[in-house]
Amino acid sequence: MRYHGSQHDISYTATLEFFEARGAAARPDSPQTSTMYQDQALASRRDACERTTVLPLLAVRQEDRVLDIGCGYGRWAEALSGKISSYLGVDFSAALLKLAEIKAGPTVRFQRLAAQDISPCTLIVPPPFDLFICAGILIYLNDDDVVRLARALGAMAAPGARVYLREPMALQERLTLDRFPSAELKTDYSAVYRTVLQCLELFGAPLEKAGFTRVVERPLYPPELCNRKETEQRILFWTK
Repeated sequence: MRYHGSQHDISYTATLEFFEARGAAARPDSPQTSTMYQDQALASRRDACERTTVLPLLAVRQEDRVLDIGCGYGRWAEALSGKISSYLGVDFSAALLKLAEIKAGPTVRFQRLAAQDISPCTLIVPPPFDLFICAGILIYLNDDDVVRLARALGAMAAPGARVYLREPMALQERLTLDRFPSAELKTDYSAVYRTVLQCLELFGAPLEKAGFTRVVERPLYPPELCNRKETEQRILFWTK
């Protein structure tokens, strides 16, 4: 079903089943298609564009401790390897983490954990953290858990911490897909696409209450890498 405008919660069980199947069927030569678009060429170009655009923005330092929420197959672990002190990637999909574990090392660890369950006492690497990465995770969380996650990040932030959010956002009004049959994905799909204002209210406001300031809010991809009519990928960045 498609729900326009109104709030409608999605099933985490259905979302987990979707990503377990995606991870199990992932192509070794194109792991981006497990969490991004089906088209391998487009997924690779979008992945490269995000890294090129965002890495300078993150301004990572050798002493940084990074928490990546919804880390998927470990794309940011690979990008940040050797540039930071420690990295913890969390995801609720065992199949995706199996792909990510290939990138594990002395300073890179992964943990199976749902984003809504993140807290200082549930993580295998204790806080504080200097950088939080939330790339495409809020669309799989219901509103209460978006707020809960933002508050958890605020409680685990080191002085001078940064938060990077990349999220597909609704262009006009909130759109929820609940077990919606997708011809592109060849399966049912669930996600919540919020407007920029809604993301700022649910995720940004708790961060700002914890002392963060929003310094970036803009589209991520150039027009030639955008292929959706109702949503677009946007990036937001907060510093403390």
